[in-house]
Amino acid sequence: MQISLKNSMYLVSAGAIGTLLLAYDWIRITINLEDPVLNGLRNLFSVVAFFFLFAAVVSFRSKKQSRPLETLRKLVGYGFITAAIISAWGIVLENKGDESGSFVPQNVMQLLATTFFSFGIAALIFLLLILIKDLIYIKPEKKVRRRFELFIILAIAAAILKVFHGPSFIKTLSDITFVIAIILAVLHIVSMNWIVFLTRKEKYSSLVYSFFLIILFGYSYASVGPVHLAGGVLQFYSVPMEEFAKLVFLFLTIYFSLAFVVTMFHIPTSGVFEKKKRELDSYQNLSKVITNVMDTSEVLNNTVAVVGTVTQANKVWIELRNGNHEDGNTVEKFEVSATHRTSQYELSAFDFSQIRNAVQEKKKMIVQNVEDFAKLDLKDFPAKSLLAVPLTAHDDFIGVLYAAHDMPFAFDEEEISTVSAFADTAAVAIQNSLLFMKSLENERLQHELRIAHEMQLKLLPTSLPSTEKFETDFLAFPAFEVGGDYIDYSVIDDRRYAFVVGDVSGKGTSAAFYMAYMKGVFQSLSTSAKSPSEFMMAANEAVGNTLQKNFFITLIYVMLDSQTGEISLVRAGHTPGVLISGKDCRLIRPAGVGLGLEQSKDFGKHLEEEKIILKHGDTLVFYTDGATDQRDPEGQEFGEQRLYNLLKELSSGTATEIKGGIIRALAEFSQGTDAVDDTTVLILKWK
Repeated sequence: MQISLKNSMYLVSAGAIGTLLLAYDWIRITINLEDPVLNGLRNLFSVVAFFFLFAAVVSFRSKKQSRPLETLRKLVGYGFITAAIISAWGIVLENKGDESGSFVPQNVMQLLATTFFSFGIAALIFLLLILIKDLIYIKPEKKVRRRFELFIILAIAAAILKVFHGPSFIKTLSDITFVIAIILAVLHIVSMNWIVFLTRKEKYSSLVYSFFLIILFGYSYASVGPVHLAGGVLQFYSVPMEEFAKLVFLFLTIYFSLAFVVTMFHIPTSGVFEKKKRELDSYQNLSKVITNVMDTSEVLNNTVAVVGTVTQANKVWIELRNGNHEDGNTVEKFEVSATHRTSQYELSAFDFSQIRNAVQEKKKMIVQNVEDFAKLDLKDFPAKSLLAVPLTAHDDFIGVLYAAHDMPFAFDEEEISTVSAFADTAAVAIQNSLLFMKSLENERLQHELRIAHEMQLKLLPTSLPSTEKFETDFLAFPAFEVGGDYIDYSVIDDRRYAFVVGDVSGKGTSAAFYMAYMKGVFQSLSTSAKSPSEFMMAANEAVGNTLQKNFFITLIYVMLDSQTGEISLVRAGHTPGVLISGKDCRLIRPAGVGLGLEQSKDFGKHLEEEKIILKHGDTLVFYTDGATDQRDPEGQEFGEQRLYNLLKELSSGTATEIKGGIIRALAEFSQGTDAVDDTTVLILKWK
């Protein structure tokens, strides 16, 4: 309730007119003034006072519409207050009237009490009218609103006509108006839409409220007649209000008598209405899930809960198709992904494959009696009715939705149709959520791969050493975000340098992990190993206990004496080195097997160390097989021979020029075709 200038003015206006009427009434009872004209004008002024009171009540009241039961509770409360005030009036005023039965105040206190009683009853009547209007205006048609408004107009007209009760035609017109108003009250039986939207429990509460309202308003109607004290008081203070009060109380009595009967007739249909309401609410909830929820488990749990609510099934669950890879083949499996009023453990004891196959073929499966359960090898299943419908999205069968009931023939055609509609909607939501979760997973993996790519780049050297005797350069291009190629160097002492080029079998993150591990091995062993063979033996022992089955590392290890140009190298199953000396091109391929393929003793038997003395202008190149495996758009490989010919053409240039020539040649050959393997090349040029 908010106090504003507007409603304050209404109250002041009503109070001012009421004060004038009080003064006139005191003069009237003091000198026994009974002038019909003055009394008529006084009654009309009372109508104006009550109009301002009505406006104040409306402006003070909250505009928010309440629920039907809340409105009924308020009506009972105000009705009880009204009946209590009317009943207590005989205690307040001992004088019940003169010899004609009319009430006449005998002193100032009685006159004040009459004024407050009349205004109090009027305010309560206005509150009751506003509340009944809220009830009638719940989802009404226009004619219902017009009918109620016409009743109010007729009630006011009948009340005002009562002032001019002298001529017989006025009395007749007043009676006709009264009768039409009562007919309109009866016709409001068709405006009880609020009853339809009550639940069964709420309808029972409505019956109780209606019963009390019939008694309260019936008593109030009977008590405001002129032969009763309350009616006499109202008639003394305002003849129009006495007539208006009778019409309102009679209207309320008739309305709630009819409401009681209508509610009784609606109770048997409450179950159907509540079921439809559940279906509508469930559709709305499922729609919210589809549009707002992308978590697969939440979508599944919402779906089984919705179906359980709509069908009142004892058990609801969803099986989703899950393709597992076994021995290189995709094996189709179905797993219980969500349950309602049951558990995966309980369901695991039963085989639903026959039902699932039937659902895929017939689009739905209905089991309505125990005998059918026995035929499906589900004799001990704790249910007497089962409904299974497919979950299909974009013609893709993704699973089955089950609903089981402990009553035989529990599912009628309407419920089957409803569950089928739910299944179609749920299938879209489930598939969308699965795709969304897969997208999130892919995005997460891409993010992790980007981080791994950045970390791997940091493991590679930014440049290789060069002196006045030799120069080096390299290129390293992973085929994917991360790769298994490895290139590095180490300064052994003031004249010796160690270089390594390696390739981990396989691709992706596992290969990248072993590549990072190999860097640690190289950096820790290269400075302490006395020879390339000693390094390779120690490296094989280090990685042999770490590599997973089917993984190995090919490696070529080079030790350069920067003073003499002597090269000592060993090769562990890696591609051969290429030595270009003048116009000659020779492959350097000492014997050796990949790291991790043999134990230490057997590994050493296959290992051979080779020594070379570099001459002025010699170029030594080491590479991984990604360089020769590069393909053109027709699928033809770059190949070893094309690489060797290219190196002979480029050998007169510097190490950096040779690198640039290799990059251009591979790019021109591939013409944008994606690389199939990591590409790494080390160029060592002796000046």
